[in-house]
Amino acid sequence: MKGLSDGDKDRPCAIIIASKTTGKVTVVPITHSYPEPGEQHLSIEVPSDVARAIGLDDAVNYVRLGEVNRFKWPGDHLRPLPNDPTRIHYGMIPRSFFDDIRKRLADLVRQELVRQTLR
Repeated sequence: MKGLSDGDKDRPCAIIIASKTTGKVTVVPITHSYPEPGEQHLSIEVPSDVARAIGLDDAVNYVRLGEVNRFKWPGDHLRPLPNDPTRIHYGMIPRSFFDDIRKRLADLVRQELVRQTLR
């Protein structure tokens, strides 16, 4: 799918690939928005215990697998946490949840269902 130059709005993201060679990271956004009808396969609900552990709010959160963003790390597009302006990171997601994201994303990439935003 055709990529965009910038993301729609500021939101938490999960880093899924980090390259020492290029200095770029690939991230998937995390949002409160329920997946659109017919697009549930493009999202994974963040388990409430994971959301709590990394400091997301109590609302339901979804990882959007149909949208990936790639950019130079760090960059001017990073934003401080809403509840702690001294930090830009929420924390590490558990390995098992990371593996779920990675496997589902790889399947969607093979099906060419992923939109990329490159910066």
